[in-house]
Amino acid sequence: MATEVKVKEIMEKDAYSCHVSATIGEVLRILVEKKVSGVPIVDDEKHVVGFISDGDILKYIGREIKVIDFTTFMTVIYDKKTFDQKIEELINMNVMRLATTKVISVDANCPIEEAANLLSKKKIKKAPVLEEGKLVGVISRSQITRYIVWRYLELDKQNDQ
Repeated sequence: MATEVKVKEIMEKDAYSCHVSATIGEVLRILVEKKVSGVPIVDDEKHVVGFISDGDILKYIGREIKVIDFTTFMTVIYDKKTFDQKIEELINMNVMRLATTKVISVDANCPIEEAANLLSKKKIKKAPVLEEGKLVGVISRSQITRYIVWRYLELDKQNDQ
């Protein structure tokens, strides 16, 4: 009987993160250079205090129309900033202005089936992996999928022998 595979065995151990004092410009560099779609935000002790994704940044950049309904009358406020104005504002903005602070994380000793269930249920692509409350890696749907394929190929090889 196979042993239970833990998240720490397949997670990305070289997890990219940014400090709570980082700017969105710094985050954008990490996203592009490391070819990732999200980054955990950590404090000085490596505790995860937030998570920023490319989706959070795109929401800010996208044109926004706010509808305010006061039950008896409605007001529509149009965002009149240009794309370039939004980018200019964005670059020096502190990461925590756009980051999600209710971070869904996974314990390093969690079985991968539970991590897969969590990512699927919460409809997220990746989650920070914690050990004793500190960031030690990142687990993603693609890492779990690669592990499934690798495991299938290994089992297939054994069956051929």
